[in-house]
Amino acid sequence: FQNVSNPLEYLKRVFSWLGFEVVVYNEQKAQQIRDIMNSFQMKDHTERDCFVCCILTHGQSQAILGTDNEVVKINVIVSTFSPQNCKTLAGKPKLFFIQACQGKNIQGAHLIEEDAAVSTTKTIPNAADVLIGMSTVDGCFSYRHIEMGTWYIQALCSNLIKMVPKGEDILSILTKVNRDVSEKEYSKSGNLLKQMPQPAYTLRMKLVFPIPTSDFKEYF
Repeated sequence: FQNVSNPLEYLKRVFSWLGFEVVVYNEQKAQQIRDIMNSFQMKDHTERDCFVCCILTHGQSQAILGTDNEVVKINVIVSTFSPQNCKTLAGKPKLFFIQACQGKNIQGAHLIEEDAAVSTTKTIPNAADVLIGMSTVDGCFSYRHIEMGTWYIQALCSNLIKMVPKGEDILSILTKVNRDVSEKEYSKSGNLLKQMPQPAYTLRMKLVFPIPTSDFKEYF
């Protein structure tokens, strides 16, 4: 396959190939983002097995920005789909992939030498079954290649394509994403800059996407 330089288009193709119903919203103000989240919160997800939300925008620590530069807290977005607030997604994995800077600090480079049981409880915590894949650690920049697009989205999409057909779970995939992005570097004013993605999760079970049955060539 060939990488798609537009990260939004890349995500759309990959998740369509994985069998998701994909809806795209462009250039949204902060309140519009909140309204979109609330509209999906109100939907009936009974017949669905998983919810994925991808956000590509500017950001700051623990928050994203709308096109009006107004702040939307990431924890507010995630809590919109908690079992308490979205009952038809209770007990189902909710994945959030966020491509945004989380501050203005830079990550330097350092030389190194090479060298699940299923729960049977009848109740679940309100923060259960969530995965948040951040493109960078808190406080730091997130980079993009001028031609190939953002480092994180490229690594996420390419590894979903490679590893889902092998039956790999999402945490294994994100570990590979971490490695791929961490190996990239950007030189600026004589400094070698790096990026480290950061997944955080409360998943209670291993999450493996079904191997796609649709023709790969239809999407790529």
